[in-house]
Amino acid sequence: MKLKKKRKFKFRLIGYAFLVFLGYQLAFNVIMNIKLADTNEDFIKGLLADSNYHMLYEKKADNLFSKVFSYFFNINEPVSILENTFHFKANKVDTSGYVSNPQIQEVNQVTSEPLVYIYNSHQSEQYQGDALKGYNITPGVMMAAYIFQDKLAKENINTIVMEDNLIDYMNLNNMNFAQSYKASRVFVEQTIKETPSLKLILDLHRDSIGKDKSTVVINNKSCAKIVFVIGNEYDNYEQNLAMTNKLNDMIKEKYPTLTRGVLIKGGSGNNGVYNQDLSPKLTVLEIGGPENTIDEVLNTIELLSPIIAELVNES
Repeated sequence: MKLKKKRKFKFRLIGYAFLVFLGYQLAFNVIMNIKLADTNEDFIKGLLADSNYHMLYEKKADNLFSKVFSYFFNINEPVSILENTFHFKANKVDTSGYVSNPQIQEVNQVTSEPLVYIYNSHQSEQYQGDALKGYNITPGVMMAAYIFQDKLAKENINTIVMEDNLIDYMNLNNMNFAQSYKASRVFVEQTIKETPSLKLILDLHRDSIGKDKSTVVINNKSCAKIVFVIGNEYDNYEQNLAMTNKLNDMIKEKYPTLTRGVLIKGGSGNNGVYNQDLSPKLTVLEIGGPENTIDEVLNTIELLSPIIAELVNES
């Protein structure tokens, strides 16, 4: 009898332990699926928490307590130039031998036809982000393109952004960095063909100059300076130059110190084309340098967006 009772007790103990384990696993899975940031806006605001010039992102530990705490209590109240809503629209381009991944969900879509297309021939170009390296978060020109999309949306300008991974495409096709413009050409050409409504195409880059030359203070905010680049080794480059000069002049009229002007490049050691032969509406825009923070880049984008909207609406 005692032996039977001991066995029953053991089985009962094992059963209780099993139920506790199942309950823990269920609770763990539910709580661990709670998102720390429900939207792209929340994530980027987290990056820019505490000031308009300092990027911080508080990495939450993967444990039950921190997940529960962050779910019920919002301890971050970031102060930033960013406003309410981010619009991220997937621009999936199909090319032979390459499958692209659609990006994050679209929010508050602008209903008009796309008027601006933004892409990055050099997707790996980065901005200063030492505070984020430990978290594998690197701000760069791709992030800037998405913010540009949002700011233009607030000006009622529907903008599409290249969502495809150009680096993966180049690796799959055995292309090196020097062939970046050849790689981006595939996507740009198809987008132009599929989107006849486009009035401006921006190849968004980051320059390689030091911060003393790439930064200016406007309206008490630190901003990344800009420069346009036009190649002159293709037919009718004057059309691209005229459009770019017009945009640059509009910027100079409002913010004379923001732009470094329009650079015309050709000859030995220069691309000379930059895919601008595909459209007279295509220009290269470089924002800031490697020592600029993404916040300084965003300050610049905030200034540029109304001017670009004005140009597009005039076209």
